[in-house]
Amino acid sequence: MIPMNWPDVLLVHRAAENYHGVALMARDPILMRLAAAWPKVKRQLPSPPPPGQEVDLEALWEKTKVDFQGWAELAQVDICQVIEGWKVLMGNGVILPDGTLNHLADSILKKEAAGQLMVEFGIKLGEMKK
Repeated sequence: MIPMNWPDVLLVHRAAENYHGVALMARDPILMRLAAAWPKVKRQLPSPPPPGQEVDLEALWEKTKVDFQGWAELAQVDICQVIEGWKVLMGNGVILPDGTLNHLADSILKKEAAGQLMVEFGIKLGEMKK
């Protein structure tokens, strides 16, 4: 039997249509910074469950160790903002313990980054080649 890995196990959570949680993130620049930095944050997770076993996300979060200081540095925010933002992002299913983001949050962050780069480099929408 092939052992499971966390990205596979958490796929159902990553694929969730989480409009409310992502809307909260999109309205707050600090949450956007925290979510953008989340994939690079150091963390330790327990071993993944055997195939077919349900995952209690809340229990998984309790067993996950997160480098909050490193996250603060990556996102360039105060440690208190990291702790508060983590509660919001975690509680609303925007970030997942394996370092991934809900697919809607990931899409919003990519669009935001692309838009900022276009402004930074003075590129107009019609000038981009596909």
